[in-house]
Amino acid sequence: MKIQKLMKLFFSVLMIFTLLLLPSTLSKASATTKVTNKPITEKAPTYITSFTYEHGKWVGKFDYIQWYFGKDADREFLKDCNCKKEMDHAPDGYWIRNVNPKIRTFTISKDAQYVLQTRNLYSIKWNEKVTRSQFITFLKQQDKRHQIPYHIEIKNGVVTKITQQYIP
Repeated sequence: MKIQKLMKLFFSVLMIFTLLLLPSTLSKASATTKVTNKPITEKAPTYITSFTYEHGKWVGKFDYIQWYFGKDADREFLKDCNCKKEMDHAPDGYWIRNVNPKIRTFTISKDAQYVLQTRNLYSIKWNEKVTRSQFITFLKQQDKRHQIPYHIEIKNGVVTKITQQYIP
């Protein structure tokens, strides 16, 4: 009989102890397993194939490229040109490869940043922040035979920044 009472007491204490500990263990577990939805950010070098206003939103079409600079440019240029006898480095220190024909379409954020590397006869304005209107004017003035590379930043599928790549 004493053993039965002792067993009941032991299990009662064990049950109370377990119930007291269980919520704190669960709350610690849930605190460490919370999932945060961080924005997915992508950066890509690209050509802009169009920039239009459609259905109340600005939309850009982008042709991704591979941009190489310095020694990387020399290496990739020599892979592509098969001209080691005539040249041993990339012209002007950069090389652009455009092998994927896929054009990607993204909405442009209403708060997107536009950054240009503009030049006149005497100087270059580095990282000049311009308005969307100024950027569109710049795009329209470009020679269609000479594509300018840009670097775009995309957060959760929306372009948030477009930066012109300076080309010497």
